[in-house]
Amino acid sequence: MERKNNYGIDDIKSLSFKEGVRTRIQMYLGSADNEGTYQAFKEIINNATDEALCGYGNQIDISVDEDNNTIEVQDYGRGVPFGIRENGENVLVSIYSKSHTGGKFEEGVYKNVSGLNGIGAKCVCLSSNDFVVESCRDGKMAKAIFFKGDLIDYHECPTKHANGTCVRFTPDPEVFKDEPIHYSFQRICEDIKNISYLYSGITFNLYNSNTGEKITHYAKNGIIDFVKDNLKDPIHSHIIHETVTDGTDKLEIAFQWGSKHETSYVFVNGLRCPEGGSPITGAKMAITRTFNTLTGETYDGELIRTNLFYVINCSVAQPSFANQTKTKINNANLRAMASTAFSNALKMMEKAYRDEFATVANLVKRVTKADAAAEKARKQALETTKDIERNQKRKVFQSDKLKDAEYLGPNSTLLIVEGNSAMGGMAQARDYKKYGLLAIRGKIINCLSNSEEDIYQNEEIKLLLSAMNIIPGRYDASKLRYGKLGICVDADSDGYHIGLLIMSALTYLAPEFIKEGRLYWLRSPLWVVSTGKKRSYYFDDDEFNVVRGQIKGEIKRCKGLGTLEPEEAQESMFTDEFQRFEQMEYSPEAIDLLYDLMGTDIVPRRDFIFNNVDFTEVAE
Repeated sequence: MERKNNYGIDDIKSLSFKEGVRTRIQMYLGSADNEGTYQAFKEIINNATDEALCGYGNQIDISVDEDNNTIEVQDYGRGVPFGIRENGENVLVSIYSKSHTGGKFEEGVYKNVSGLNGIGAKCVCLSSNDFVVESCRDGKMAKAIFFKGDLIDYHECPTKHANGTCVRFTPDPEVFKDEPIHYSFQRICEDIKNISYLYSGITFNLYNSNTGEKITHYAKNGIIDFVKDNLKDPIHSHIIHETVTDGTDKLEIAFQWGSKHETSYVFVNGLRCPEGGSPITGAKMAITRTFNTLTGETYDGELIRTNLFYVINCSVAQPSFANQTKTKINNANLRAMASTAFSNALKMMEKAYRDEFATVANLVKRVTKADAAAEKARKQALETTKDIERNQKRKVFQSDKLKDAEYLGPNSTLLIVEGNSAMGGMAQARDYKKYGLLAIRGKIINCLSNSEEDIYQNEEIKLLLSAMNIIPGRYDASKLRYGKLGICVDADSDGYHIGLLIMSALTYLAPEFIKEGRLYWLRSPLWVVSTGKKRSYYFDDDEFNVVRGQIKGEIKRCKGLGTLEPEEAQESMFTDEFQRFEQMEYSPEAIDLLYDLMGTDIVPRRDFIFNNVDFTEVAE
């Protein structure tokens, strides 16, 4: 079939700067959703902090109207230049609407600022429903009002207001159309709090115009306060701080080792670069080299940094960002500056705080040993994975502890029961087409308090994972042999403990399984009351005691699933009248409690017992 070539000169379109911004906002502000609107806010804030960075103004006021998604930013810098040029150009209007117009092209006007070409504020103006800028300079004020990027009013007049620039804007939902626009005062406060650490002499005042709430952020000690406020569990007392310069460029660092994973922050001219860039490269090289030199050991760099919290704050005259959203800095000299800063800081730490440095060295030694053990566990996990995969290739999984359902897949359920005695009765009671049975011998290993090596060597764990076709680290719901897992244990303390151990195992090995709502508890009756041919079932002592005095029939207390007759098991657990098939809901609070009860830390478990157990009842 002949293909037609429809691509010609008539298909080439030219967009104005305004049209380009409004139709391709992702190119300029990163996205057309709510994150793009927050980037717009950051662009305006950047201009205000640039003034402060240059030494003009020590206060920035921010007002947030959550109802109308409007933000106002007032700085007290020099004020944006305004006036009409001889060629008729309106300077203030051009600064906020015309591409490649601004003071950041002229050397000596702006140094060590975040803007590449001042394009950010223009993009905010052109992508806003309403955009207003007021500039006050030396007793005069200019005001420009834009609607959807078009100028609708401009005037100049005398003023008694102090010098500075005020920008008020409302993002246009026609531009940010991927999701409803919503500015959160709380989130903006958090963003500004982080920014305040970079400007130790600047006061940030925030105001919620809907609620009247006022918040002020001021960091006296800069990034040292940032480390102090964000690292909750330091293992040594002093926060290490160092500053290096290269001409007009400056780089400062602050760091401290804690008890959690490696965390790094890179800021350039007041902007956070979440992807890091050249300073991170220099930092990692220096940390590895210097730490190993000082300790006389050869530790892996990642293990040295496992618990390190560090901040790199750069002030750069000519920043080279990877993109307009400025997520990564590329300046080569920052790599060398970061390397020098961390090398000097570690040497100072080892000399001035010898005991604290020794504490860190001991931590790294323990982490290295733990990593070696973890590697051994990972190899064991790989072997377990291979065992599971080999079992599935056999089509029919062979084990005397497993009785598969006739039909496997998303509509089937695997029931975990205690031992072979329970297996026998349940095998007769179940609907064999959709219910499989897996007998667990005794209490399985506690996955929240044992090593990975021991967990993956445990036969009961491997049996459970194989029966469900759950591969740790490679969980895939579409490949599960059973769509649900039901805990079906005796209605006593031992049974509940086994249930907790199964929940702990899945929480550790496949939390996604629980999050998807696939874990259930099939409750077994504790009491059976027979009146002629009619039976009633009670699932705990509390509900049985309510009717105990009224019962005239035969009463049987079930010591376990094995004591249930097949017809009793079938009626109480597999009929709509009596079945209690309860879904285990996933929540962060429940997981925290599970770790408290089943984890290695004794203190929260002890506290839970003392706060929840009636010891007078226990004594009786």
